[in-house]
Amino acid sequence: MTVKQLGNELELNVLSEGEDTDINSCYISDLLSRVLGGCKSGDIWITVQTSKNMIAVAVMVEAACVILPEGLTAPSDVVDTAKEEGLTIFSSKETAYELARKISSLLL
Repeated sequence: MTVKQLGNELELNVLSEGEDTDINSCYISDLLSRVLGGCKSGDIWITVQTSKNMIAVAVMVEAACVILPEGLTAPSDVVDTAKEEGLTIFSSKETAYELARKISSLLL
């Protein structure tokens, strides 16, 4: 499954559109240091982080995309930076748990 397919399947709101890369798995954490050690290249990262630091970490771990749960959005400067970095950021009204359940069924 690719990032674009994921967005369509889950009807996610696109905040910034980056590369349509393949997805390997899913990682959920809000602690940036944990993400640096646990999120792998090609993973979806679900987080409530909406700062520019989130973009830097997502790029460093080569996350396939970032999903902001519970209707969160990112400030315009963060969205602009994500676009510059080629990172897709989605927003969803669903909780991280609900998203992870749906993603799991799609990736199996």
